[in-house]
Amino acid sequence: MRYVVLGCLLSALVACSGKSEADKTLLDEAARYHTEATDIQEKLEPSIDQIDSVRTLLAQKTTPEAKATAQSLDSLKTAFEEWEANLVEVPGMKHEHHEHGDGEHHHHHHHNNNDTKDLPADQMRDLQREFLANIKQIQEQTQQALERAKGL
Repeated sequence: MRYVVLGCLLSALVACSGKSEADKTLLDEAARYHTEATDIQEKLEPSIDQIDSVRTLLAQKTTPEAKATAQSLDSLKTAFEEWEANLVEVPGMKHEHHEHGDGEHHHHHHHNNNDTKDLPADQMRDLQREFLANIKQIQEQTQQALERAKGL
């Protein structure tokens, strides 16, 4: 239901933007990629938040595997933070903020729009597709590294 409402809102916003029909279609596609990427981001955040404590446990082990896994987790945390810092909104797309309970940590979702707001629609779609591919890769590698850490 959330996607249907988001899709309707996005379509209405894009329809009012004065863009060509082809641009609207491309921006709709870009928005779908963006939404999927931010959904993965939200699901990945708890794992990213665990990295420091897992790394502390790995530091107590002296095996090369523990050291390599800790370094991998550090790199993945950095990659996630850089991904977040570079994420951009699709023009005309309303951004949803999610609520956290008391005491829950959350990452700040800054969307860097200064340099990309005037991108042609096809380039915005390609950019959002790339953001999606990157967050999927970070998610997969984080899950693998955390599984390796559990086995050490």
